[in-house]
Amino acid sequence: MKDLNLTQQQKKYIGYTLLGIGAFLVIRKLKNSFTKPSKETIQDVIEEAGELKKQGMQPTRSLGQWKLVADSIYNSMKFSATSDNKENIERQLKMVQNDLDFLLLTQAYGVRQHYVFAIPDGDKTTLIGQIGTGELSDKRIKSINADYASKGIKFRF
Repeated sequence: MKDLNLTQQQKKYIGYTLLGIGAFLVIRKLKNSFTKPSKETIQDVIEEAGELKKQGMQPTRSLGQWKLVADSIYNSMKFSATSDNKENIERQLKMVQNDLDFLLLTQAYGVRQHYVFAIPDGDKTTLIGQIGTGELSDKRIKSINADYASKGIKFRF
């Protein structure tokens, strides 16, 4: 094996890089251990939507229409942050008119993979999980939350 002849400064940077990567992996593993698996979240959403339907709440769009909205949101944010269409994501999320709509949109989105520069970014996640990772700016989140509040929607990002 060939000796690399690294300077002290280079060795220090390599050490910091390895420590950073290690810390990132540990934090990610801890975060994943405290979060509910996405598939369980979707099952909860389906059950809650069923309860709202039993109570007489009506959706403003069919599940099939919400799937189209979910696809539009996903296609607007599935790649790196540099190419996301944040305006479209916000506009699509504001199509929600009531709690049942939000649940149906979340159900339609399901569990999907996000990418950063064509590399999978973490585990597959739900719409709520993806927006919760900082996909949108605080200003856009506040705008969506204000829109939901004005419509009486209980959920907030």
